[in-house]
Order: sequence, then C-alpha cells, then structure tokens
Amino acid sequence: MTTLARASAVIALVVSAAGVGAQTLDTAFTGRVLGPLIARADTSNRYAAYIPRGYTGVHATPLLILLDPAGRADTALSRVTGAVQRLGWVALSSYDARGDLTPAANQRIVNVMLSDAFSAFHLDTARIYIAGLAGTANDAWIFAYGSSGHIPGIVSVGAAGPLDSAWQAAHPGKPPFDVALASGNRSYGYDDVMRGAAALRADSTPRRLDVFSGASGWPPAAVMAQTLGWLEARAMIRHLRPVDSVLVDSLFAVDSAGAAAVEGARRPALAADQWENAAIAWAGTHDVSYARARARALAADPAVRRWRAKRDSLVAVTLDMRRSLIATLIDLRERPGVPDLRRLNDSLRIAPLQAWIADTADSVRADWAARRLAEVFGHLSFYEPEAYINVRDPSRALAVLDIAAEIEPDSPVVCRERARAYALRLDSDRTFTALRCALAGGTISMREIRADPRYTFMEARDDYLKFIGKTGG
Repeated sequence: MTTLARASAVIALVVSAAGVGAQTLDTAFTGRVLGPLIARADTSNRYAAYIPRGYTGVHATPLLILLDPAGRADTALSRVTGAVQRLGWVALSSYDARGDLTPAANQRIVNVMLSDAFSAFHLDTARIYIAGLAGTANDAWIFAYGSSGHIPGIVSVGAAGPLDSAWQAAHPGKPPFDVALASGNRSYGYDDVMRGAAALRADSTPRRLDVFSGASGWPPAAVMAQTLGWLEARAMIRHLRPVDSVLVDSLFAVDSAGAAAVEGARRPALAADQWENAAIAWAGTHDVSYARARARALAADPAVRRWRAKRDSLVAVTLDMRRSLIATLIDLRERPGVPDLRRLNDSLRIAPLQAWIADTADSVRADWAARRLAEVFGHLSFYEPEAYINVRDPSRALAVLDIAAEIEPDSPVVCRERARAYALRLDSDRTFTALRCALAGGTISMREIRADPRYTFMEARDDYLKFIGKTGG
C-alpha cells in the first residue's frame, strides 16, 4: 500500500468513527476541512483536519496544530486553510483544547493528535508548529521548550508566555525557537504581547509581531498567511528546507506594502510600528535597510514619541488592573448564592471603562480601556460561567453572563454559554433560543450541537429535530 493510501485509510477510519459515513480513498479527503474526527489514539478526543490538495506522502510534510481556548476547532482552522494549502502543510485543530485547562491536560490533547498524525502522514519531525490563543498560546511556549527541537516555531496570539514567575525563571534568555506574536489592538492580551515583543527584541530572538484591528480572537486569514509564511522563511534560515527567494520576496513585499499604505494614510505612529516590525521580522532573510530607515525616521517625529509614551504608560498599569479583576472574581466564587449584579458591575469598573472607550478625543486611552473591558468580558462570558457550569451551578453561571451581556449585548459567545447553563435546568425554550443565537453568530457549529450530549433532552421537540436535521420518530 502506498504512503498516500495508508494516510487515506487512517483518515477513513477516523471519519467513519465520527459518524459521518465511510469515505472512499480518493482526493476527496484533500483540500477541504474534515471533522469532527474522533481520535484513534483516544476516542474521547475530537479534532478537525485539513490535508492540502496535492498531498502525496512522498515528501516529509510540516504539521500545524491549532489550539483554540474554547475548542472552536473550525474557527481556528478557517483562518489558516488558505495558507497551509499554499505552503503544503497539514493542519489539525482540537475541539477539546481549553484555555482554562492545565498545560498537562492540553499537552495530552496535543499528543493524541500527534499520534494520529504520525500514523496517517509522512511528517517532517523537525517542523511541527503549535498555534495558540490566549491561555493555549501560553501552553504553546511550554510545549515548544519541551519539544527537544521538534517545534522550531510557535504562533502566540494574545499572550507572550506563561506569567508564572517560576516558569519564567526556569526559561531565561533567548528561546530556542522562532516566535510569531499577534494581537488585536483591542484585545486584552495586547499589553502582554507588547511587553513580550520588547523582551524578545532585547534578546535578539527571531520574532514577528502583528497587530490587527479588533478585540480578542484569531487574526484574520491574511495575517495568518503572512505569519505562517514567515515561519516557512525561518525554516530556510534553520536549514530545514531549501531556500526559496521568490517566496521570501513576495512575503516581504506584502509587509512593506501594508506599512507604506498606513504611512500614506497619515497614521505615522502605526506606520512606524509596522516598518519596525517588518525590519525585525525579516532581518537575516531579506534586505531590510529601507524598512529600518523608515521606522527610524517616523520614530523621530515628536507626535509619534508622545503617542508611544502614552501607550507604554498605560501598558505599565495593566498588571495592577488584572490583579484587581482576579481578586474580585475569586471573592465572587467564595461567596455563596447568586451575586449582586450592581455591586459586581461597580467592582469591575464597567461604566468608567465604557466612558473612556466612547471618548473619541483620546484614542490611545480608548483602545486601552477597550482592552481592559475585553478582559472582563472574556472572564465573564467564558471562564467564569464554564467554572460554574462544570459544578452544575446554572444560576451563578447565568448571573455572570448577564453582566457579560451588558458589555456586549447579543453576543453569540454569551448565547453559547447560556445554552449550556439553560440545558442544566432542562429549560428547552431558552436553550433552543440560545443555541440558535450561538449558531447564527458562529460560536458553535451544527456538528458540535449534534455531538453534544447535554442537548439530547431537546430531541423531544419536533422543531429542534428539524433544526439539527433529524427526523422525529
């Protein structure tokens, strides 16, 4: 049996186990997202996969593993399918990874996917990449340090390594792998990413930094394409693949064009950052003299200096704000009964943050306030309700979700968590309404709804059966 046939056979077994029917051994398995797939190494684990068109198994292939902190495997994978297709990588994305799991728990999930991948594909053991978001990004750093060189690079979105002081003390200095950092300009992880980028630059670590418009979440597909392309170029420097100057030129041209466009739009501070980031990222793989010169010229502008000073001063107080947030949430968990929502609202300073966000005269402070409010929302819309749901306490879960809904009305993330809480109460009307909201907002897929046992009680309803595509009996 050929390598391709062996790979397809394994995938066929996995797909069949997932309950979507047997697949023929042909190219239908390539060029599209497969999943949810049930892992052969551990049937309690599920993941999605993308095999690039043209995969033959003749050459060793790089592998990208994506870890979404809420198990949104489809969402994470959708951001990279175009890039991995062009680069010829295989990508796997977990439905089971969580940002609030221990690193050991997420590592077990990664190992399960690796076991399946090595059974199915001819992989390049020196080119396994991990991409994480927020909590799972911190785990990516831990896994890369422990990989004995098998992970030459990571994508760390919204985080820049574990904040645990003991871990940091154990891993000082320059990381032995390449680091692609990214954050939305209103993501609560932005400040950590900026501090991490500065530390990596001081250590002369090869790194890439992308700041995109938006709050917490995976970068747009175009940003991920540049990120993975940069890791491909870094593999050339590491002698892990042949040099392709045409590919490097094309990638550098995209970064340069983006910086030039921002400069042309008369946004000198952002343009200075983009030229500087391009010069740092591509040093050693491309001539960056022009990018470096533009970065220096713009940085000398007094207005840019003032902008950066204000941004950096706000970044410096972020840790104090975070400590206050965590203390409030710990106190909330320790207090019995449903929390007083007005008191919680005041403790989290939601109204003052919203006022700063609305202040169009101070964009630097507005962005910082949006990041802090996004951090509050992240805890109240996912981590806190999940903690209460896990101990079967829907009342407290719904209470914190009410505060999250005040921050982001009609949020599909809130809808998904409300569906889980209402399901604990066997409240079919509210569960159904919340599921439809979450599905419309893209925070849950129909495949996930069908596969989740917590919603089986809903199958007594004909409208729900029609919703999930089943026939009533």
